Amino acid sequence: MVRIVLVALVSLLLLTSCWDRKEIEELSIVMALAIDPLEEEELEKYEGQFKRETGKEPEQLFKTTYQIVIPSTITEGRQTEEKAYFNVSSVGRTNFKIVRNIAARRSRRLNFEHLKLIIINEKIARTGTIGKMVDLYIRDHEMRRRTLMYVSKGKAEEVLEKKLPLEMMPALSMKMIQENYPAHQGLPFPVEIGELGGAVIGEKSYIIPRITAKEGKDLIIAGAGVFLGKTNELIGWLGEEDLEGYNYILGQAENAIIEVRFKENLFVYELDGMDTEIDYMRKNETDHFQIRIKTEGTFVENWLEGVEIGDQATIEELEKALEEEIKFVTEKIVKKMQEEFHADIFKLYISVKKKNYPYWKKIEDQWDGKDGYFSKAVINIDVKAKIRHYMTKERLS
Repeated sequence: MVRIVLVALVSLLLLTSCWDRKEIEELSIVMALAIDPLEEEELEKYEGQFKRETGKEPEQLFKTTYQIVIPSTITEGRQTEEKAYFNVSSVGRTNFKIVRNIAARRSRRLNFEHLKLIIINEKIARTGTIGKMVDLYIRDHEMRRRTLMYVSKGKAEEVLEKKLPLEMMPALSMKMIQENYPAHQGLPFPVEIGELGGAVIGEKSYIIPRITAKEGKDLIIAGAGVFLGKTNELIGWLGEEDLEGYNYILGQAENAIIEVRFKENLFVYELDGMDTEIDYMRKNETDHFQIRIKTEGTFVENWLEGVEIGDQATIEELEKALEEEIKFVTEKIVKKMQEEFHADIFKLYISVKKKNYPYWKKIEDQWDGKDGYFSKAVINIDVKAKIRHYMTKERLS
């Protein structure tokens, strides 16, 4: 009898299934979303509609556009020329209500388990509400903490209409472009929603990659928006050269390509490896930082005239020119952050916190901002560069 019961119990285990299983055909899988302010005419229309329905003035209204995958177009092994996605928009005061509004218009509820990216319109980013705009998606248990964040130059919803050749939908196009960041130092490191949540809560300054929809089918991810931690406001933009300097300081510029001027001509250096060290000390009532950048790499392209690159003395001269180039772009971005934006996007505060915690707790609220401790700090940069490989030493012309 005992054996029969045991066999029955084992059989029941084999028959169990996932209690929370969700059929893909029964869901609206959201791959990306874009948040925009309303244009003047739209705002008047929806404010009037809201007042008629509720008898109250809306505190705010914004539009969210969702990019939803069409499951039948991505079935494994199936070749189709059908559009793999569609976009749907709704207007409201809060994200949660907007999601429910969409549910009232669609046969399938929105599912965010595969959300790849969120795009915030520049105008909304400048209001200091980015934390509130993504609050739902940070809290949602369905959401992945690796969802990527972007700020759009122009309408965010227009970005969701730009699909690159060979890609199935705009959401995947953007993800593929972002994955090129190790090969292009003008691209910022991806910023994930989990990381953004930490910066917002900690009121620490940060950057978010900028994305722009161009005419035709072009999408460009280049530069980044600078957010002041105290207010969470977008306060300005970084260009591609700014990001080069930023990436050197953070030690994340491996595979960078550097065009270096030497004796009125150019050579090109590919950075194969790098390391950044930051030392901090408080001296004479001033914060001092020493940033040491070490790189090594390859001489990959020669535009020099009358220069014998196989000579050791010449190599040392080339290395010096390379060091000066890196020093120039890093000092330039530091100056911009201290004198124009007053925002420690380099996270130098971490060194202060580690070295002198009591002092840090005393001045933490005055670190960023105009006349803040970061803007008054002395920041010195030292660069050591090595050219380890020259490829061919022969001139090809």
